[in-house]
Amino acid sequence: MPDRLIVINGMAGSGKTTLARPLAAALGVPLIAKDAIKEALGDAVSVSLPTRSIGALATDALWRIVGMLDGTVMVESVWLTGRDEEWFRRGWESVGAPRGIELWCSAPHEVMRERFLTRVRHAVHDDASRIDDWEAAARVAAPITGLTTLHVDTSQPVDIGRLAAHVRQTLESDTHA
Repeated sequence: MPDRLIVINGMAGSGKTTLARPLAAALGVPLIAKDAIKEALGDAVSVSLPTRSIGALATDALWRIVGMLDGTVMVESVWLTGRDEEWFRRGWESVGAPRGIELWCSAPHEVMRERFLTRVRHAVHDDASRIDDWEAAARVAAPITGLTTLHVDTSQPVDIGRLAAHVRQTLESDTHA
């Protein structure tokens, strides 16, 4: 089981995936991304399932994969305020409740909304029919893990080397991380 967890969280369109891949590489840690699992499940299942059902399966798979890894592990997903606190807690506890850090990705509302509406994604996400849900979630979105949180402004390119150094320092010095 992992001894440290780096949680990349934020609204859909906040830049989580764009940030997570190079940050995981810079830190030399495995990245387990819920959307990659969700898309693979969407490709593998011949029956049309609601996106939230596939998302729940993907989240369960994410935590099972994380539980098989040692050391520091990065996870990337959307864990929404008022909806996902219990799901996150259960998953986190299932992998031994490791110390860690949450990177909360954000950008101005209009930037994230435009990204959400214009990005090309796998059909399993069904983004076009979920804009009302996105708007409601965006009004209350906030970090939910209870871990030490670093806020990352993703409205402009992020200096990955600098952020990686900050994450390393926080993980090494924070008794809660």
